[in-house]
Amino acid sequence: MFRRIKNGWQLTKKSWGILRSSPGLIRFPLVAVLVGFVLGLLTLIPGVILLSLDQTALNVLGIIVLVVGFVLIAFIATFFAVALAHNADRLLAGEEPSFGDGTALARQRTGPIFSWAIISTTVGALIGLLQDKLGVAGVILGGLAGAAWGLLTFLAVPVIAIEGTGGFGTVKRCTQLIKDRWGEQITGTALIGGVLFLIGYLPAFLVISIGIALWAAGGIVAGGVALIIIGILAFTAVALLNQALATIFGVALYYYAASDKAVGVFTSEDFAEAITVKGGMPPGTAGTTI
Repeated sequence: MFRRIKNGWQLTKKSWGILRSSPGLIRFPLVAVLVGFVLGLLTLIPGVILLSLDQTALNVLGIIVLVVGFVLIAFIATFFAVALAHNADRLLAGEEPSFGDGTALARQRTGPIFSWAIISTTVGALIGLLQDKLGVAGVILGGLAGAAWGLLTFLAVPVIAIEGTGGFGTVKRCTQLIKDRWGEQITGTALIGGVLFLIGYLPAFLVISIGIALWAAGGIVAGGVALIIIGILAFTAVALLNQALATIFGVALYYYAASDKAVGVFTSEDFAEAITVKGGMPPGTAGTTI
């Protein structure tokens, strides 16, 4: 456990070094959040209102508005993630791309990004439906399906950015990369998120919790509200950082999976250390966990 945390910390530091050398990369998830927030206000809120009305036609319209809203939000998130992945790829190659370079590449991938947004939204909805309708079994099965899908899609953004594959082509390519590199029993996810949880998400959550407790107590309302706002801002900042670091690492992981090549500041040992193989089998055989 401690070794895996140490390995995750090393990968996080290397990804952070790349981000620090080009801080403009954080603009991509920041813009995605802002645009996604506006789209949410324009679609999700009206959709929920329409669903709450006692008219079938308006309920159907509400469902359509919600579906469109979720797909558009997924499209925006993927668009800027692909732009970020392109710039991370160029940085790892020793170039200095601009924000416009990333968005230009993403515009060239509009079709694949849109098809991927539809697929990811559909799969997310099906997993949510599974968890909601089957009780405890649904929670378990949905959790397993969500973990498998999350692992599969970890390479999706780099694949779209670098190879330009469409929605189903991306699923097929990611499945092939994972199967060829790590075998059919791979589970889990990368370690960067775990490190950020310990040093970012958890402290932000504690600050929010303290603020809520102070607000509920009624004695220090202003202080409680201030802590809640600080905690939310910190949580958002960590989420943006997580997106940027995970995408940088995802690009490097893509090259390792696709061509057994370490790029940029990453080494083959970094990826070997980041992978735990059940039964002591070497990488590339079944039973691997990331």
